[in-house]
Amino acid sequence: MTERPATRRRRFFSLGVVSFTAFIFNLSFSIILTSAKPYLDKMDPTAGTDFLGLFIAAQPLAQLIFSPIMGYLGNKLGSVRILSMISMSFLALGFALYACVAALPEPRRWYLFAARFLIGAAGGSITLCFSYIATATTTKERTTAVSLFQMAQSSAFVVGPAIQAAFAPLGSIIPEEGESQLYFDMYTGPAWLSVILAIINVFVFLPCIFTEYNIAKEEGEYLAELAAKNNKDNNKEKPELKDPDVVGLVTCIIVFASVQFNFIFLESVATLLTMEMLGWDEQRAIVIVGIGFAAAGLYSGLIFSVMAPTSRKVGERIVMMVGIIFLLLGPVALYPYSGPPPQFRCNGNGNGTESGHAALGANYFPELLIRDGIHDVWSTFEATAEEAEGNSTCLPVQSFNDTCSYNATCCIPDAGCPNCDQPWCETLPAITSGQMITGFALIVTGFPMGASMGNAVFSKILGPFPQVC
Repeated sequence: MTERPATRRRRFFSLGVVSFTAFIFNLSFSIILTSAKPYLDKMDPTAGTDFLGLFIAAQPLAQLIFSPIMGYLGNKLGSVRILSMISMSFLALGFALYACVAALPEPRRWYLFAARFLIGAAGGSITLCFSYIATATTTKERTTAVSLFQMAQSSAFVVGPAIQAAFAPLGSIIPEEGESQLYFDMYTGPAWLSVILAIINVFVFLPCIFTEYNIAKEEGEYLAELAAKNNKDNNKEKPELKDPDVVGLVTCIIVFASVQFNFIFLESVATLLTMEMLGWDEQRAIVIVGIGFAAAGLYSGLIFSVMAPTSRKVGERIVMMVGIIFLLLGPVALYPYSGPPPQFRCNGNGNGTESGHAALGANYFPELLIRDGIHDVWSTFEATAEEAEGNSTCLPVQSFNDTCSYNATCCIPDAGCPNCDQPWCETLPAITSGQMITGFALIVTGFPMGASMGNAVFSKILGPFPQVC
C-alpha cells in the first residue's frame, strides 16, 4: 500500500488537530480543578465539603453519559467534524456559565454543578478523537499515535494547574451577601481563557483546516486483497474476520478508568489536602500545587517520549502493568499512618466558613510574626479563640507557645483541618509533606504508562472494527 507524501502530511496534521482538541479539553478542565473547592466556598459558603464531591463528579458523570452517545452518532454520521464542533461549543458555554456564577442569584452551588455538567458533556469529543486516531493510522503507526495523543492529554492535566497558579496574583473577590455581579479574579480568569480556547478549537475543525482520513479501512482492504490472492494461489478459502476479544476490551476499559481515576483524584484533592494537612492558605496552595503539576508535566513528557520504543522491546502489556503498580502504590503512600493530628482551623461560626479574619491569611505563625508583629497577630488569635469558645468541638489556641509550635494541636485562622465540621481531624494523623511528594511522584509516573499502553492495547484488540465506545 502506497501513500503520497503530501497526503501523509495532511493526515498527520489531522491527527495533530484531534490531539490539540484533547489537549484543549483537558487543559480547560484541569485549569479550574485545583481551585474548585476555594471557588465553591466563595460562591456558596454553605455548600461545604459534602457538596464538593458532587461538584467534582458532575464533569465525569456527564462524560459517562455523553461519550457513548457521541460514539453512536459518530458511527452513524461517519465523521467527527460536526460532533467535535458541537462538543467544543458546549465546552465554551459551560465555562462561560462557570465564570458568570457570581452574577446569578443565591444559592449558587447548582449553577456551578450545571456548569461542570456542561463541561463534562463536551468530553464526548475525546471519544471521537480516539475513534479518529484508530481510523487515521496504520497498525504500525497506532501505538506511537496513541502515545502522542495521551501525552497531549496528560500535558494538559499538568499545565492547567500551572496556568491557574499564574492567575493567582489577581487574588480572589468575595461577593457580599446578596450581591450579584461579574468578577475577573484568580478563579474566573482561567474560565474565560478556557472559553477562548474552546472557540479556537471550533474553528480548527472547519473544512479549510481539517481533513478526515480513513487509512485503516484502506489498509484493511489492502491486506484482505493480499490475503485473498495468497489463498487463491494456495487454493485456500478466504479467512473470516474474527470478533474482538470482549474480555480483553473490558479489561482495557477498566484499566483506563482506574488510571484516570487515580490521576483525577490526585488533582482534585491536592489543593484541599495541602490546605487541611499542611495549613496552607488557598492562594499558596493553588500556586505551589500548580507549580508541582507543571514540573510533573515535563516529567510525564519524558516518560511518554520513551513509551513507543520501550513497548516495542518489552511489550505493551508489561509497560502497562508496571504503570498500574505505580498507581496502586501512590494512594498507599498518601495514607495517614501515624503522628500528630493536623493543625485545626479557627472558624468561630462552626460551619466551615471564613471567620472574618481572612486578612490575616493562613501562613504559619513565624511568617505572620514577621509581617504583622506580635501584638497584632496575637490579638487576632485571641479574638478567634473567643469566638470559638461556644463550640465544644472547636479547640481554640490555649497558649502563646501552642501558636508558635510547628504542627501543634492548635487552631490557625482560615486554614488547617476544620475540626468543627470534621471531628476526625482531632484523631487522624496528619499526612506529611514527604508522603504527599512520594504519592504524587508515584501517580504521575504510573499515569502516562498506564494510559498510553492501555489505549494502545485496546485499539489493537479491537482491530478494524469501529473504535468508539
